[in-house]
Amino acid sequence: VIAGFEPLDILFAVAMICRQIKEGRGELENAYTRIVKPEGNPTALRLMDEVFDVRDAPWRGIGTISDSGLVLRDEFEDHDASKRFSFESEASYDMPHGCRCGEVLRAVCYPWDCPLFNKGCSPESPVGPCMVSHEGSCFISAKYGVEQP
Repeated sequence: VIAGFEPLDILFAVAMICRQIKEGRGELENAYTRIVKPEGNPTALRLMDEVFDVRDAPWRGIGTISDSGLVLRDEFEDHDASKRFSFESEASYDMPHGCRCGEVLRAVCYPWDCPLFNKGCSPESPVGPCMVSHEGSCFISAKYGVEQP
């Protein structure tokens, strides 16, 4: 559900999600129609199409997803930091041993199902990306005491 950032926007979006769950649906809905239009932002879409090519991309904890990444087109390579500064990405997309962040991201398990949660992995000493990010589900669960129901 696409939502705005104001309290009523969020409340409306939560209500829409609850209705989808009750009706056994899981689909894209727009709760932010005063800003987000069905056709999107034509100017932004045109510029993105001019500047970027769509490619397969690796996603940490999830794997490679077809056509989910954007790379600068050749004519914009002067603005590509990896080419401009001659470095190759050494990013690892594998999860640290024991980390279940990928499963948390895919809603296969809850943060507290991870053997590292609030043990070897905490907001003060994060191991996986779900705990590193202040927006991560493990970070939020640990910081605000969200535990198994």
